[in-house]
Formats: sequence, C-alpha cells, structure tokens
Amino acid sequence: MKFKAFALSLLFAAPMATAIAGGVTGGNKNSNWTIYGWQNWSLESVDNGTRDTTRINANAANIGFSAGLNTGMSLLDEPVMVNFRCEQFTFHNRYNGYTNWCNRNSKISLSGSFGEIMFGQWLLPYNEMVAQWVDPFYDAGADSHTSIMGNIGYGDQFFYNGSFGQSDAFNRRQEETIQYLSPDINGLTFRLATTNANQEGSGEEVAVTGRSGETKLDPRIWSMGIAYETNLSSGDNVWLAATYQKHDDWAAVTHACDASDDRSYRLAGRYIHQWQAGQSTQISAMWETLEYDWEGCVDAPRTMTAVMTGNNDIDVERDAWMISGKHVFGDGYDLRFSYMDADELEVDGSNLNDSDAKAYNVGAYYTMPAGTELRLTYSKVANKSASNYDFGINGSGAAVSEDVKMWAVGIVQWF
Repeated sequence: MKFKAFALSLLFAAPMATAIAGGVTGGNKNSNWTIYGWQNWSLESVDNGTRDTTRINANAANIGFSAGLNTGMSLLDEPVMVNFRCEQFTFHNRYNGYTNWCNRNSKISLSGSFGEIMFGQWLLPYNEMVAQWVDPFYDAGADSHTSIMGNIGYGDQFFYNGSFGQSDAFNRRQEETIQYLSPDINGLTFRLATTNANQEGSGEEVAVTGRSGETKLDPRIWSMGIAYETNLSSGDNVWLAATYQKHDDWAAVTHACDASDDRSYRLAGRYIHQWQAGQSTQISAMWETLEYDWEGCVDAPRTMTAVMTGNNDIDVERDAWMISGKHVFGDGYDLRFSYMDADELEVDGSNLNDSDAKAYNVGAYYTMPAGTELRLTYSKVANKSASNYDFGINGSGAAVSEDVKMWAVGIVQWF
C-alpha cells in the first residue's frame, strides 16, 4: 500500500512539475511574462466648503501581469503576436472594493504589422489618446483634468467599468470593448473602439410621462481618435490629436428613455521645447464640446435632473477648454500646472445662468536618482451658484455652488 501511494504521488507530481517549468501552471514555456506596477500615493487636506478632511489616496495604484507569445505566423515580415494583460487596483483603504482581478486595462489581443486588435476592458480612445499628453498630473487623482473635461458636473467625473451605467461621463474605462490600434505610420496613429454590450429591448410598453409606446433600444458606444507626432530639426516635439465619442441609446437603457444620443469632440495639441543643460518646457492645450439629447426619460441621474425639461427631455450643450504646462529644470526638479474653464450649460438653446466653472492645479516635483518622485500640489475647483464640478478622480462630495480645494504631498514610483 505504501508503494502504491508513493507511485501515485509520483504520477501526479510529474505533470505538475512540467507545468511549473513553463512558468504558469498549465501554461506555455515560451510565454514572456512580465509583472509590473505603479504606485502614486498622496496625503491630502481637502476643503469642500462644508467640511475639512484629511485623507490618504492611492490615485490609481495598480499591479499588472502581461504576456506576449509569437503565434508562429508572420505578416509583411513581422511576427503575429498574441498578447494578454490583467491589471488591477492595489487599494487597501476605503476603495478596496476595486481589488477584484483585471478591473483596470485588461485584454487579449493579436498584434503585428497591421497594428493591434483587442477585446476586453480598456480606456476608450476619446480620453486615452489625449490624457497623457495634456495632463502633467497623470490623470490619476483629484488633480486630474477630468474635474471639468468630459463631463458637466453634478456627479462622478470618471466612469470605471460596467456594461451600462453613468451614461453622461465621457472619460471612461469600459467593459465589453473591442478596440483597434493602428501601427505608427510616419508619426500618424489612430484608434477605433466600440462596445459589445448590445441588447435590443423586448418591445414591451414603457410608461413615460406624457407618452406610451413600444421602445426597442440598440445601445452602443463608439470612440475614436487620430494623432500625429513629430520631432523637429531643432529637437523640439510637436503632437496634435482629434478625438470623438458617441453614446447611442446608452442613457436610454438605464433611464427608460425613448431614445438618447450623446456626443463629444476634442481637439488637442502639445509642444515641447528643449533648452540647454537638460531643461525643457512643455505646453499643452485642449478644447471640447459635449452634446446630450435624451427623449422621454422616466428618470435621470443627479447629473441631469437640473436640466430636465417638463416633458422629460434633455437637450444640453457645453464647451470647455484647458491649458497645461511643465518645465523640467534638469536637476531632478520640475514645475507643473493645468487650468480648465467650462462655459455655461446651454439648455434647450438658452444658457443656464451661473453654471460655468474653473479649475486649476499647480505642483512642484522632485525626482530622485533612481526614479522615485516626491510631489507637492495644490488644486482648486471654483463653482458658480448653479454649477457642481468636483475633483476629477477621488471627488470631495461638494454640493452645488461649493468650491473645493486641496493640498497634497505624495510619492510616485514605477515597478
């Protein structure tokens, strides 16, 4: 009996050892696995007009696992690769509900000379194709450009995952996404993404104030962008981009509308001038317009109730712009700033008085020799009496008309 038990243990141990030799249980020994991470923690003093708060934020701290494997096929003399990525937050404070697996940019894809086509969960091109170029504060915390850009206030400014929900936010990390990334064509790149969360209504009658009838919905988000980047003979760098996003019947699913159509356009640019002794100056700018058109909605999120008309329709437009900059001194120190300005909301063709707002961020950074950043930042969102913008990520919970302010010290590190 002892011999049989020993033999059985060897039988089961052999394939297990073979699998581990491949790097992953049941995996492929030719896979090129990488473990990476980014930590951006800050101690913050926040004043939202009602109360003062001291808090610690992880600002999109994450860990990820990625792998690439040559499929054995090639196209135009380039190998076709299969790629996998699973990335998740590493919060361990009040946000630790986000610590489930693959809750950030995660995918499986094929890539090669044709570019890359992926499906999974990812930031949509509308914001991702401009964020890292126009936002010197990493678009990861309360000092993000998303405090004003990509939303009209009155709620959360950034949408994290989920097939449906919060239809009004244009800065999105979206589930059920198919996305194509082009190769670099002499400095020109483009991306196209669409959601796969496509459901047709059952055709049942939906009770809507003032009307009743069959409503069949075919919700989908389209997001796309094109960018061009080049280095001048002087060594300076120029980057330009245009992005577009459309939410077709997305709000109608959540709020029992007869129909909905949301759109946004963005234009952005950046210029980096190189000075002597390793110094450089970066200036970026972006403009956007948002358009919301909802018809016959049973309800609406807090974001939209302020502009809903008597017949439960919503027709809103708003423009906004931002400018940002970064100066690198060449000895580990740099200064950063961003400024945003939102116009008044245009509701059914008329301006909603005092619905405009401004926001700005300033920061001083020091990078240690091994790459660790120390930072000191100040942020403010200034609301008028009818506006309700908040910090882009990690909001303060401010009410309508309340200004929000924040001092923060932080540490940033890549692994």
